[in-house]
Amino acid sequence: MPVAVKTMPQPYPARRHDLDWLRVLAFGLLMLYHLGMLYVESWGYHYKSQYLSSSLEYLMLLSSPWRMFLIWFISGFALAAVLQKYLGWKSCLVFGLKRTVVLLLPLLVGLWLIVPPQLYAEMVQKDGLELSYWQFYRAFFDLQHPLFNDYQRGVWPHVDVNHLWFLRSLWTFTLLALLLTPLLYIRHLRAWLEGLFGMSLHWQLVLWSGLLLLIRYQFSGDSVRELQGLLFFLLGVLVVQLPVFWQRLSEARLWLGWFCCLNYLLLCGLYFIINQTELPPELMQGRLFALRLSFSMQGVAVTCWLLALAQRYLNRPHRYLSVANRAIFPCYLLHQTLLIVVALWLTPYALGAWLEATLVLLLTVLGSFCFVWIFWQLPWCSALVGLKTGYVFTDRQRIFGYVLGLLLVSPLALRLLL
Repeated sequence: MPVAVKTMPQPYPARRHDLDWLRVLAFGLLMLYHLGMLYVESWGYHYKSQYLSSSLEYLMLLSSPWRMFLIWFISGFALAAVLQKYLGWKSCLVFGLKRTVVLLLPLLVGLWLIVPPQLYAEMVQKDGLELSYWQFYRAFFDLQHPLFNDYQRGVWPHVDVNHLWFLRSLWTFTLLALLLTPLLYIRHLRAWLEGLFGMSLHWQLVLWSGLLLLIRYQFSGDSVRELQGLLFFLLGVLVVQLPVFWQRLSEARLWLGWFCCLNYLLLCGLYFIINQTELPPELMQGRLFALRLSFSMQGVAVTCWLLALAQRYLNRPHRYLSVANRAIFPCYLLHQTLLIVVALWLTPYALGAWLEATLVLLLTVLGSFCFVWIFWQLPWCSALVGLKTGYVFTDRQRIFGYVLGLLLVSPLALRLLL
């Protein structure tokens, strides 16, 4: 049996400014999406405004099929591009330990400091909780406190990730990618991948949509979200050294746009039929399958279309792009808590839907800006919120920081693994 030669397939790719732009825009859209979740009528959320709308659901369907798939794809691509620089298991191990600190330290801060106000608002609305926040927060640190008997889900009892599930999953997927990376050096596997991603994008659309649909029917609960995210994360990892995939995107840019628009109309129509019409069970199953198929195809198609558009129009640097890329992580960390806390604070004033939503958004953006600015001035603490300030630390300081961070996150890492 011939032994595959472990060599670098190609030099690792240059900085993809188009993916940097998409990352900033996707996380910015996430803030708007979570704002919408306060007002959409039928979809569950930690807190709801008194002004609910069913029509808003159709607007939310513009982004809900693909918003996380795009983020996962970019995350996988970025990780694989970095891993091209690391050769040997020792350097990959060091990278994995550093990545553990980078991802789990903000998650740890989020679990104990940022997410709890969301649970407080949820309990105020659902359970009529009358405690002040500080009384609630003191009880929060008691993992056996009876106040949280109905909220036991979490990394620890009632200490849940909420919107920070992405960090938990990203860390897990990163470890998996580190284990699978050596496979990418196998010559025959790379040839097979070139053939797979060299197929017409029509067939790739069918293939990836079919896999999403299969996951939807074979799994349930959070497993669906995790496995579908893993699929797009691995797709991002695999195409780093496959220029043929990006060529196929460029060729399909026009028809992808038309397909996305028409399929969105179909998706809305199917959603309306299922939610507004009482159908016999046998007809309902058929309509539900059609809805899920349309939803899956929309997730793949829009992701590919946005990648194609960004490759054509956004692959250029900008003086603010680097700053935006650094700021987006701490903004992601804080934004949902700000949205919910501001909405809770404004509820008694009954300002009306439009004014309330506008104020919630403005105060969230302002609060996120202040949050980033504060930690930008505190480079020694910036790692707590995942902010890279550009401050130059000495080698000794960096090593000390990583070792301290690793000690802090080790209990969380073990909890997530076990």
